[in-house]
Amino acid sequence: MKARNKRIGVIAAAAAIGALVFGVASPGLADPAGGTFKPIVGVGSDTTQDVVGGLASVIPEIGRYNAGGGTIQVSDGGPTFNRPNGSTAGVQALSASVNDTGTRTWPASGGVSITGQIDFARSSSAPSGSFPGTQLTFIPFARDAVTFAVNAASDFPRDIPLGSSAQDSISPAPFTLRNIYRCTVTTYLDEDLNPVTIRPLIPQSGSGTRSFWIGALGLTEGTLGGCVTDLGNTVQEHSGAQVTGPGDIVPFSIAQYIAQGNYSTLPTTVAERRFQVELGRIGTVKPVIPSVGGGVELNGNFPVSRLVFNVVETARITEGDPKYDAQLAAAFVGTGSDVCQASSTIVQYGFGTIGALCGNTTTYKQGFRY
Repeated sequence: MKARNKRIGVIAAAAAIGALVFGVASPGLADPAGGTFKPIVGVGSDTTQDVVGGLASVIPEIGRYNAGGGTIQVSDGGPTFNRPNGSTAGVQALSASVNDTGTRTWPASGGVSITGQIDFARSSSAPSGSFPGTQLTFIPFARDAVTFAVNAASDFPRDIPLGSSAQDSISPAPFTLRNIYRCTVTTYLDEDLNPVTIRPLIPQSGSGTRSFWIGALGLTEGTLGGCVTDLGNTVQEHSGAQVTGPGDIVPFSIAQYIAQGNYSTLPTTVAERRFQVELGRIGTVKPVIPSVGGGVELNGNFPVSRLVFNVVETARITEGDPKYDAQLAAAFVGTGSDVCQASSTIVQYGFGTIGALCGNTTTYKQGFRY
């Protein structure tokens, strides 16, 4: 009964600020209608799939294929291939589509040729220095922020400092997000002063949010604690489906949380998959703030934020290059591009705008990734 009353209180508090209510999960994948093919095809990030879907509703040349499982066909008569799931997979599939050697496949092992099938990859991760080169351009178009989510019916603390390596030698270990994911903090006390075992969840491999969250905590894949789990690579980012216990905690895109809360009013299908989760504060800073027109918006002062990108082959947006594609450039390049001009759509899906940085093609580069 105690948990039930707490749950009702959470929902009432959310309603009081005109904000995010918990809904029933709606159907997931939202690709172009069957038999419909678009000239600009994008795959990859779960984080930005919905906002790019919104952009596709006002930029009809764009075809958005969601992250997830199964297979897709993106051109008339083209190959059927595995759906890229996440930022890394999107960039790898784009690289295979460019096929600089003529022998690339997707997936790299046991895959099929997808040469010329993908025009851009959605990425919630910045370029990686592990893949030097300039063959790919990461074009920023919006800002997201990431916090932690816990079960709304639990007593899990709702305001947790990020933590830093300077605290690693302190004993007992301070209650910080870094230490939770180092597994040097493994319990908290509920309201009855009973210890609750913490289960730190992390999204599936290839997730941009996974790599961003680990980096934001000052950790690496190798320094994550042994208690951290992706449940056999099944924790899909920005879903509360597996946050079921009182000790569960998972990183969650604030923009995705807002978009899912707005799912019934958005012009495109957005799966409401928050289930029973509630967002927490980091260092006392709220993840969302009331918006002028009602509802909530991303807190621009949130301490853990990131740019999100659409990634293209550099040659295709370089005037004078034989590969130059004017349609692709018009969609993404510069503040006057179709995407950057759709700022109201970007905000509607929970993201923040980035002004003159939108459409930048000079700063964020990377080599192909396979």
